[in-house]
Amino acid sequence: MPAASLIVAGLSSRMMAESAAQAGLRVAALDLFGDADTRHVAACWEPIGAANTLSIDGERLLAGLRRLRGSPQLLGWVAGSGFEAHPELLEAGHALVPLLGNHAATVRAVKAPGPFFRLLSALGIPHPETSLTPPPEPAGWLCKRTGGTGGWHIRPAAAAIRTAPADAASYFQRQCPGVPMSALFLAHRSGVRLLGISRQRMAAARERPYLFEGALGPMMVPAGLEARLHEIVHCIARETSLVGLNSIDFLFDAPDLSVLEVNPRPPASMALYTHAYPLGLMHAHLQACQGVLPAPPAEPPAGVRGFRLVFAQRPAQVNAMLTAVLLRTGWCHDIPVPGTHVAVGEPLCTVSAAAATAQAVEAALHQRCEQIQSLLKDRHDESYCNPGFGRSAPTDLPDLAAERQLA
Repeated sequence: MPAASLIVAGLSSRMMAESAAQAGLRVAALDLFGDADTRHVAACWEPIGAANTLSIDGERLLAGLRRLRGSPQLLGWVAGSGFEAHPELLEAGHALVPLLGNHAATVRAVKAPGPFFRLLSALGIPHPETSLTPPPEPAGWLCKRTGGTGGWHIRPAAAAIRTAPADAASYFQRQCPGVPMSALFLAHRSGVRLLGISRQRMAAARERPYLFEGALGPMMVPAGLEARLHEIVHCIARETSLVGLNSIDFLFDAPDLSVLEVNPRPPASMALYTHAYPLGLMHAHLQACQGVLPAPPAEPPAGVRGFRLVFAQRPAQVNAMLTAVLLRTGWCHDIPVPGTHVAVGEPLCTVSAAAATAQAVEAALHQRCEQIQSLLKDRHDESYCNPGFGRSAPTDLPDLAAERQLA
């Protein structure tokens, strides 16, 4: 009997695809990049938008779901990043294939800034001062976009107001002190379960002071903070009908916290907890969405895990040798296929590490980032990459048979 099938879709679907494969599912991956490790683990991959747009093409998404809805023993589809600003695509996709996760009404409830921050105020949950209109004195304020991901949409309010008028998708938030953190949780109609708390790493570039660069976890926090987070997550999930894997981002300024947003989907931080459940986090997500609260997670491996995005310091066009080298490492992820163009400042790949302490993980991540950059710096060896421009990924699947043997 063939294995059950699952479709995963998002700006990048690599982590969801790997987690679903961990559960023994046959995975169809839909995303913008078609990275080598995504294609390696998925039974099939289809593009649903151009990589340089960082936006899902609704027509291509729905066309892909139509083509795949006849897959054997199809359970449904899971939406990752990229749908927050387009909940109507969740509705249209669900009409074709069952959506396993938060539906459009829930996404609107937590991602529309007006209703969400009013809800937090009504529940007595601390959050930064937020306005849907530009503040009279923009100093100390940020401009964000509804449904934005990865921090690319966050700018100082003064710069945003100076360069473009505010539109319906913009909102403004006062800057607050604190360490940026995130909590991964599993929601079910009977309650929630916190799976871990991580510290986020930000990188500033191009007037974007809050680009998401990576995360480290699980982090030890005061017992009172964990209890308060559980209470906050439970209240939000109850009021908005959250289900499955989600995360909540917040600032921790001891002893207080300030909630920034909820990500109503499997988030990037799931990479830190791949061994939390024997069959993986995607299996736990599916169980929660189908009405079964998974058994308590197994004791996670001791130590700390982390990952970091590697932003290209020079333009490059990736070829087969670079793809093969990155696949061989075992700690490199989101690996571009041959023919991919990467512009300066764009993410090239992700590196990961695990160690006994956070300091050791940080050191390993730094070293691995430097190793990747050194490949791009070596202009004398044209076998790794050639200068290129723009940010695009080819849709034709190259022959990765040799690389698969190395993965």
